[in-house]
Amino acid sequence: MLYADYLSTAEMQRWILDTDIDWNAVDRRLALEQPDLLDRVRDSALIESFFPLFTPRALDVLWDDVAATAVFSIQLYESYKHFHVFNQYLQCVDYRPIDDAEIVEIRRRNQGLRYDCPTELLTRYMMSEHFAAHHFFKDSRQAREPVLSRILQLVGRDEVRHAQFAYDLLDMRIRRDPRQADVVIRSARDFEHIGLAVVSEIPVAEKNDFTAVVTLNQKIERLTGRRMGALSTSEIDHEHQPQSALET
Repeated sequence: MLYADYLSTAEMQRWILDTDIDWNAVDRRLALEQPDLLDRVRDSALIESFFPLFTPRALDVLWDDVAATAVFSIQLYESYKHFHVFNQYLQCVDYRPIDDAEIVEIRRRNQGLRYDCPTELLTRYMMSEHFAAHHFFKDSRQAREPVLSRILQLVGRDEVRHAQFAYDLLDMRIRRDPRQADVVIRSARDFEHIGLAVVSEIPVAEKNDFTAVVTLNQKIERLTGRRMGALSTSEIDHEHQPQSALET
C-alpha cells in the first residue's frame, strides 16, 4: 500500500526535464556571478550520481522489507535524474561539468561500502534528504539566475518526498517492533550524512541551519514518541558533517 501511495504521489509531482525547464532562457553571465553556488550544485550533482551504487547496497540490507525495496526503485530513478539536470545545467553555463571518469572514481573508492542495520540506514537517509531539501530551497532563493532557481525548487520538492517516504518506512518498522525507536534515536545522535562517501564537505546554503535542525527534531519526536532535546545544533550541524560526507 505504501508503494502504491508513493508511486501515485511521485507521478503527480513528476517534472519533465525537457519541457518543464526553459533551457533556452539560461543566463550564463548571471549564473557565473555566483561561483560558490555553482560549486554547491556541482557537489550535489556528484552526490546524486552516487545513487546507482548506494541503492543496491541499501537494497541488500533492506531485502526483506518489500515496501522499502519498492519505493527505493523510484528513488533511484529520481536521484539520478537530479544528477542529470544539475550536470546539464553545468554544461549549459560551461562551469566544470562532470565526466564519467570522475563518477567512476567515486564509485571505485566506495566498492567496499556495506550497511548492516536497516533502521539506521533509513534514519540516515531520512535526515540526509531532509537537510538536502532545506538547502536546495534556500539556494533556490539565493540563485539570481532564474532557471537554476527553478531547478533547485523542483529537486527540493523531490527531496521532501524522499524524506517523507523514509519517515513512513521507519514508522512501519517501529509499529512492528517498538525497540526500533531506540535505533532511530541512536542513529540520529550519531548522524553522518550519506553524501560524505562522495564529497569531503556537504554543500549547504547556510551552516548551522537552526530551522532545519528544529524541524528534524520535531519529526524524530513524532516518529519515536520521545523528546529529542539532546539533538542540538552542535550535534547535527554542517560543520561536523564534513568530518564524517553529503549524500542525496
